[in-house]
Amino acid sequence: MHDAAYGKLARRFTTRDESGLAFHPRTVIFDLDVTLTEYDTFLPFLFGYLRHYRKRRSLKLYRLPLNLLKFWHWGNRTWMKTEMLKAFMGGEPRQRINGWVDQFVEELMGDGMREQGLAELRAYQDQGVRVILASASFDIYVHAIAKRLGIDEVLATRAAWDRRDRLAGMAGENCRDEEKLRRIKTLADIPADGQGVAAYSDSHADLPLLGWAEHGVAVCPSKRLFHQVAGLGLEVARW
Repeated sequence: MHDAAYGKLARRFTTRDESGLAFHPRTVIFDLDVTLTEYDTFLPFLFGYLRHYRKRRSLKLYRLPLNLLKFWHWGNRTWMKTEMLKAFMGGEPRQRINGWVDQFVEELMGDGMREQGLAELRAYQDQGVRVILASASFDIYVHAIAKRLGIDEVLATRAAWDRRDRLAGMAGENCRDEEKLRRIKTLADIPADGQGVAAYSDSHADLPLLGWAEHGVAVCPSKRLFHQVAGLGLEVARW
């Protein structure tokens, strides 16, 4: 990545007023993983649960090597995400999982959040802007994170529960790519053309969202995302 080109793109929308904001939308949408957090949360959430209940879960992981080989061959991200969730937490009661959610979110808020991202979020909240958290991570813990951040509207990949209130897998579609944008558009008072909307994400999977919003911001983008957004007039934020 060329720093000169990066800097030039990042300066395109960096004129900020006394509130600290470069753009004043009616609605702002934040991705979660690597946008507001320092890292992707899904695997730490799963492995943390395994450590928390080590003896209970060890026998559930025997299928993972085969599933990883299948993913390498077929590349079905949604299928692999579901299989990972079931391997680590399948059949576990909601109450037990919620106990780990509380600890996981507490640890994440302590040392896993991007301070500049939180500052941007708070600036919008202080201005009374409508804030939506839209994440491909599972609602099992995304709602708990949103509550800690003072965000009322949340879109996330949904977990499925069986009749005994035990985790069964994924319900519906993975909340990423076009599916995330589709779900956003179904919310009340969201303009079809994205006018008055700002969107923040680190992921190339959110290009449909970033391109649709009047003001799209690529947060600490990878080379893949950076080269894709460079010609689209999107802001680059280096948090």
